[in-house]
Amino acid sequence: MRYYLLTLFFLFNSIINSQNSGDYPLDIPIILSGTFAELRPNHFHAGIDIKTKGTEGFNVYSIGDGYISRIQVTHGGYGKALYIKHDNGQSSVYAHLKKYSPKIEKIVKEIQYSNESYNFRVYPKKNEIRISEKELIGFSGNTGRSYGPHLHYELRDDKDRPVNPLKYKNYTVLDTIPPVVNGLFYKEIPEQSISGSNSSFKNLKLTRVSNKVFISDTLYTSGLIGFGVNSYDKMNNTWNKMGLSNIKANFNGYKVFDMNLNSFSFDEWRHINTFIDYASYKNKKIKIQKLYIEDYNPLDMYNRSLGNGIVNIKDKNKVYLYSIRLFDYNKNYTEILVPISWQEKRNPKTNELKLENIYSISKDSIYNLSFTGSTIKISKNTFYTDKEIEIIERNNILSIDEDSIPVLKKITIKFNMERYNDSLTNKTYIAKVDKENKSSFVSNNLVNGKQTADIKLLGNYMVKVDSIPPNINLIEIEDNQWISNRTKLQLMINDKDSGINSYTGTLNDKWILLEYNPMKGILTYDFNDNINNSESKNILKVHVTDNVGNTKHLEKVFFRTLKKWKIL
Repeated sequence: MRYYLLTLFFLFNSIINSQNSGDYPLDIPIILSGTFAELRPNHFHAGIDIKTKGTEGFNVYSIGDGYISRIQVTHGGYGKALYIKHDNGQSSVYAHLKKYSPKIEKIVKEIQYSNESYNFRVYPKKNEIRISEKELIGFSGNTGRSYGPHLHYELRDDKDRPVNPLKYKNYTVLDTIPPVVNGLFYKEIPEQSISGSNSSFKNLKLTRVSNKVFISDTLYTSGLIGFGVNSYDKMNNTWNKMGLSNIKANFNGYKVFDMNLNSFSFDEWRHINTFIDYASYKNKKIKIQKLYIEDYNPLDMYNRSLGNGIVNIKDKNKVYLYSIRLFDYNKNYTEILVPISWQEKRNPKTNELKLENIYSISKDSIYNLSFTGSTIKISKNTFYTDKEIEIIERNNILSIDEDSIPVLKKITIKFNMERYNDSLTNKTYIAKVDKENKSSFVSNNLVNGKQTADIKLLGNYMVKVDSIPPNINLIEIEDNQWISNRTKLQLMINDKDSGINSYTGTLNDKWILLEYNPMKGILTYDFNDNINNSESKNILKVHVTDNVGNTKHLEKVFFRTLKKWKIL
């Protein structure tokens, strides 16, 4: 027993030590909440998300020698992020930081106060700010569009293409669990073009044979067939759904599909919508990963020498076997076996009724469509293929089909403002309306008397009016209160209609840095910035503006002693 415990102890320590080597950005064990190429809305995940025990403030280190190539601070996205170009040609990215190391934080604050702006992006010159391997560069946090404390970490090759850190670095992550399968699907493909199918995926029932093997009901069909799978990976010690590393498929013993998800370029990361079935994702929230390559699919993750992945069921007297293997980064795999028998295909029912309000859109043409109160401009190559789009203008809502068709280029929509008087026109904006009739701000761009927006999602749009200013509340501080023991000021801001656009604050008439957390709607000022703090009376002024220009002003007086008085 003692020997067993000692063995476990040394094994655990070897794992920790391997993680604490110079090429690992944290000094805590690796437990992930997100993996490389994980399927995110409209993009592949470009890095790994490392859990930080639900808290902020863990030391973040550079994985190698190099120089800072970019410092970026934004309300959304990566929040506080740091980019390092390494001497070996690779780059690394560290995002959602709470703050930077003292030497970098000093530079950041100087830029912010000089620009009088929280948001900024700078690109230091080569070797201007050198960084050594294992040098402290920041502290883990939860800034930007983050839903919990973690470190988003990226590794990029010498051509700035994201690569899977778990594959290209010697990191030890406990993963003994094979990928999870939630569903198997197939689609009949027309002979003329594999990209011309408007049919929906059909489900195939699966039966578990063992821990990592499933078999489906026999598929009776004929002609060209494309398969899809709804799957994700699981790791030990975490509940999160992860991405796959590799997908392979065989047909009667021959390789027909091979997809490697361990690297991609930023030019193709939004083309995730050619890999998943976009309509199923939008309508049913199911991410069906297609195991075939459509004509318009530009992704470079496939072994295209194997063909397009489509299988042909053409022999009446033959029994076919289609098999799928789903791999995670640690080579755990799940296998799906699909027996197939030939069956004459039924002629699908055709609806010869031509629906009204249907527009045939050629991907190679430009369209300028006019309606009673609005116009639409569609550029060339807005869609992957030719499409039939339903467009209806009704009750001041412009309905451009449903958000079940991926869009490559922005579509310009314009609304006439004749029905609004001059006092309201400047308070209007374009909103997107969802199926639950909830609206979200899109644009406030009044051009030649028309509200104009460039949209990248189909769906329902309308013009709304917002004449109500935002709300501002100072948290837990009353007028004329003494707050000498406080290190920070915090304010809650929100706008129930068009949303927050900008804010600014001064302390004793000098600009102060207010850090905005849009997920919580909180502004924070750190007294350690020491911006014109008075020995006693202080006047705080904050101005918040929404997306149509409504502004709310707050002025508060508080008292604060800076000196540490010695008691005799």
